[in-house]
Amino acid sequence: MASSTPLVELSRPDPATFESGDLVWPKKPGVIVPYSVSYAPHMKQVPTDFYDEKKFEAEKNAYLKRVAKFDPDFTAAEEDHLNRLDFEEFAKEFHGSQSLDTESLGTESIVYVGHVAIIEIEAGQPFVIEAISGQGVIRHAYEDWLALRPGEEVWHGRVHDLSNEQRSEIPAEARKYLGRPYEFFNLDLNDDSGFYCSKLVWLSIFRSLHFAIDGNPDSKRFIWFSPKQLMNASRVQVLYSPGNYLNHRI
Repeated sequence: MASSTPLVELSRPDPATFESGDLVWPKKPGVIVPYSVSYAPHMKQVPTDFYDEKKFEAEKNAYLKRVAKFDPDFTAAEEDHLNRLDFEEFAKEFHGSQSLDTESLGTESIVYVGHVAIIEIEAGQPFVIEAISGQGVIRHAYEDWLALRPGEEVWHGRVHDLSNEQRSEIPAEARKYLGRPYEFFNLDLNDDSGFYCSKLVWLSIFRSLHFAIDGNPDSKRFIWFSPKQLMNASRVQVLYSPGNYLNHRI
């Protein structure tokens, strides 16, 4: 007997509304992108979209070894900070200090650190440029990008107060880094040797349009620049939203 359970239609923006330089944030319904540091212990137990404790420690140690050999500008303070940083502290720093009533969200939801990608329009068709763990910086058709993310909804945003020509410089800059490796532990946002997703957006805007999307032009950071920080930047306008990005449920 066929199931009578109705299929849930995913909420996604109309790609006909996309312009070069737009941004998209994918996420499965029901997962949490926390603002509260109280989710740090929960993150330690549940792997995130591209991060878990074991991977965190392995990448941190590999990064520290590399910079000790090849980066004379890496300071003792930076080394000490990362040496002392455990996965729980990483979760606190990455998700920021904004307050949120976490009691209303429950404790069984999957915690997700978020993802963001850049839209480029070529011959009227949308493409996506993104930095992905295990693949580095890649570019593919938006349709193919969606096919690789079954069950995910999509938020759509745009850097406002810019002309179309100015915004198109964002993906043009990002294309220069195709093939570069995914590197989460490179905390200099203006270092193009390796990228994570929201760093690719920050650097592409900074180098092409000469301003910091988060208002902080100092690229050397002690904490990561997260996808949810990008979504909440004052220069970013959310044009399409399936609901609350922190914890959207259908």
